[in-house]
Formats: sequence, C-alpha cells, structure tokens
Amino acid sequence: MAANSVQGLPLGFAGKANEIARQISGRMLFDIRLDDDPHYQRIAGIRYTNSEIGVLTLSLDGLSVRAFPISRISASLIQPLERWASLPLREQVQTDIQGAARLFVAVLEYRDDGALHSD
Repeated sequence: MAANSVQGLPLGFAGKANEIARQISGRMLFDIRLDDDPHYQRIAGIRYTNSEIGVLTLSLDGLSVRAFPISRISASLIQPLERWASLPLREQVQTDIQGAARLFVAVLEYRDDGALHSD
C-alpha cells in the first residue's frame, strides 16, 4: 500500500498525504488540523482514480500515520471538508471547519466500532 511506502520519508503529514495521492494517481480532497480531538492531530482525504476515498490520520502524539479506505460515506459529510480545502487560505482562516471535521471523524469511528484509532 502507498501509505507504507511513505512512512519513513522525511516529510510532514501534508507531504506524506500528497505523496500517497501522487503514487496512486489520486487527488487530495482535504487536509485538516483537528483541534481538541482526543486521538488525532490531522486527518486527510484522498480520492482514488476509481472514485473511492481513503483517509489518513496523524496520531495525537504525531508518531503514527494510518491509512485506510472508506466506503459508503455520505457525500454530505465529505463535501464541506472538500469545499473548505478548496478555499483560498484567507477564507479558510475565516471559516470554521472543526464541526464538520468532528462529525466526519465521529461517523468513521461509529461505523468502524472505534477501529479508526485502534492498533
């Protein structure tokens, strides 16, 4: 999997997410810092060429990057994150995305019975 190939690279989370997207000919949908989340610093979404979506998470301690595919996630959960990521930086700063990001993470955790942050 592409995520394993970037673990050792001297890149930050965004760099690793972009490298994975490049390796799979995918497209970055979003990369969001999660304020006050008990498990993660950041979460990113990548759309594969077959329109499936993968998620990358950066652990709270910053030592672990996990990647996994997601399926059957409502577009209404992803669209606000993708729309925010497409805004100019000035508008991103002025637009709160934390609620939508927390909802996205909560749905993933609920759907996977907490497996999103288990080892």
